[in-house]
Amino acid sequence: MGCKQTKTRSLNHTSATEALEGKINCPRELYFAKSQPTSRLSGEEILSQLREEGIVPDRHRSGGVAFTVAVDGSAGTRGKPPRRLERMPVKCLYTSEERQIIADVARFDRFVEQVQKRALDRDIKRKTVLLEKERQNLMKKMRARQKLCEREKRLKQFAEEKTSKEEEKAAKKKKGAARKNHKTEEMNSSLKK
Repeated sequence: MGCKQTKTRSLNHTSATEALEGKINCPRELYFAKSQPTSRLSGEEILSQLREEGIVPDRHRSGGVAFTVAVDGSAGTRGKPPRRLERMPVKCLYTSEERQIIADVARFDRFVEQVQKRALDRDIKRKTVLLEKERQNLMKKMRARQKLCEREKRLKQFAEEKTSKEEEKAAKKKKGAARKNHKTEEMNSSLKK
């Protein structure tokens, strides 16, 4: 019974050499064939091959291995150092005057930075004060407009109430006058009878 997909022989009939040579097409069979143990070279065989190639020396001597390296005499003397190393100052070579100058420059730079920072802070404070004043003025204007609008609404309401009251009074007067006229007419008609 072999692999149904590729119709190859079963695992019992395949060998590791066939798998390594690529004669098996089924991946399952190939996996099992490669996982079988193969013959490996022993340590002595590997060492003998390395000795034959000259990588490992023979074991005839029981001491260490010495190597000889030929060195030219010109390599010991160095020429002029590179230019970038010549330009680099060494800290200990500064004189006291130079150190004082460097310290003065650093102090002056710090002073300039402090002055610039103070000026920047003053500008920021001034701008924030101006913006706050503008905002307050705008708020005052908005409040004044709102109060004016409310006053106009109240005046309109008051005028409407006043006109409605006047109309009610006029209507009452007309009703009262109409009643009086009606009463006087009734009296006149009753007197005429």
